[in-house]
Amino acid sequence: MADLFSPFTLKGVTLRNRIVMSPMTMYRSVDGKMNDFHVMLMGSRAAGGFGLVFTEQLAITPEGRTSLGCAGIWNDDQVEGLQRVTRMIKDMGGVPAIQLGHTGRKGSEAKPWLKLPQFPPDHPEGWQVSGPSPLPYGGQRTQPVKELTREEIHQRHRDYAAAARRAVEAGFEWLEMHYAHGYLGASLLSPLANQRSDE
Repeated sequence: MADLFSPFTLKGVTLRNRIVMSPMTMYRSVDGKMNDFHVMLMGSRAAGGFGLVFTEQLAITPEGRTSLGCAGIWNDDQVEGLQRVTRMIKDMGGVPAIQLGHTGRKGSEAKPWLKLPQFPPDHPEGWQVSGPSPLPYGGQRTQPVKELTREEIHQRHRDYAAAARRAVEAGFEWLEMHYAHGYLGASLLSPLANQRSDE
């Protein structure tokens, strides 16, 4: 705790302190775009003293979102809203951070306070979820899972790369890959979710 308020430098990026605002999904985006709400939220956290301010996880594809209300970075039209967020964080003394992710088998959901099960692909707010193997996540997430082809897995790699390039363009200085919570990255690494026999 003695170093909590001291600067921290990693690879040329210096944080004014070691206090980090974690990514928190807010379900306030339209078409994956960040807006005034996100500028206000992230800017106020930076103004409050956080050294590193993460936006919510940004989906690398439309199907990589948790819900239709989640933010993304899968196309160039989303960069402008993200630039507004990063400018505000920097203006308030913080370092803007981004978390890239794909929810995999756990996507196609309602906003959590609605307490609804996972939407099927034919629902207006749903889509086909995918993973390394055709295994539903479980619990309330029982939707059939499309097994990704090898080419689709390689395309996800390219999607991550394209999202990272957009993140730089948007002004982010810190990048994290979301490979937890049973999302796609975690599923590929898990023998419970990934029962493939190929490479």
